[in-house]
Amino acid sequence: MDYVDSELKPVAESVKNKFIDLKNNLQVLSGQGEVQLLYRGEELRNIKNRLLRQKTSPKENEIYERAFYFGDKARHFSVDVFTPGRNYLMNIRDESDQTFMFIHDRICNILNEPKLSTRVEKCTDDRFRQYFLSPGSEVDFLKKVKSCYTDRTKINVRDYYLYFLHVAGTPGIRKETMLVSTSKDKSTAIQFSESTKKERVIFHYFIPAPFQDYAIGPWEIEHHEKVIHGTGLPSYYPKGLYPEQNEIAVKGALFPHFLLGIELVGKNKFIINTNFINADNINDIQSIAQHGFNIDQKDFEKNIFDTGYIRYGQIDGKREFSSYDVLK
Repeated sequence: MDYVDSELKPVAESVKNKFIDLKNNLQVLSGQGEVQLLYRGEELRNIKNRLLRQKTSPKENEIYERAFYFGDKARHFSVDVFTPGRNYLMNIRDESDQTFMFIHDRICNILNEPKLSTRVEKCTDDRFRQYFLSPGSEVDFLKKVKSCYTDRTKINVRDYYLYFLHVAGTPGIRKETMLVSTSKDKSTAIQFSESTKKERVIFHYFIPAPFQDYAIGPWEIEHHEKVIHGTGLPSYYPKGLYPEQNEIAVKGALFPHFLLGIELVGKNKFIINTNFINADNINDIQSIAQHGFNIDQKDFEKNIFDTGYIRYGQIDGKREFSSYDVLK
């Protein structure tokens, strides 16, 4: 693999060696359960549409540099235009009754979808199916949700069921999703990107522990399922309806701070995140592993207007998410 900068030029040998040291360190931490390495396959044109407001033909390096500044966000932030009267999933912290009623309705939609019947039978048990399809279950569902002892616990319940909807795709949730699909297996990301003949890339990403603050993957992150059991609500089988995809759904966005780089599929090139070359990062691998790259984003709120995003998300030092509309 050739390590290159955003202009696809080979990086200095010293930079390459430092970056390999970072990757090796993250691999070790991954084995210790301190870091989770993730991969996402995507078409280059989709990234371009999200990162550029004007449908022009920019220099290729501009797309990569923007990705390392803005990251890659969930559909909720790019295509989820609210229809008049909508009152659910209004923002990334939405835990309203309407949002949980929407979740209940979409779960029922999945369970009643004939094309998914085989998967539903295989990936859920009788209790799960009977609970949601029972008359009046939406009332009990909302009652149990409200029994959560903290607002964060309530969000955990929401995210747990949103993962089920997200993995199911269109019958569950698509344009409204606040999750970004990734996999622990690079081969899965490659297979996903092979569905198109367009230019393809693989995002190399990582998240630090505790993982449940950043992502949802029920077969690994048991925290959410424990909360579900605590409320008396039914759980589904680990990995959702498509266990073979080994999906981990990242909340909100692939933040540029945790984006190691972009692999160009079929070109044997890996574009190192341009923020790594900053001396504050390249000389402090330990800090990167714990907190991600240090990035100067003081003009983020102004620069976001030049992208195709209609809203964006942030996370604070307490790992609390919030989102804002881009008023254009």
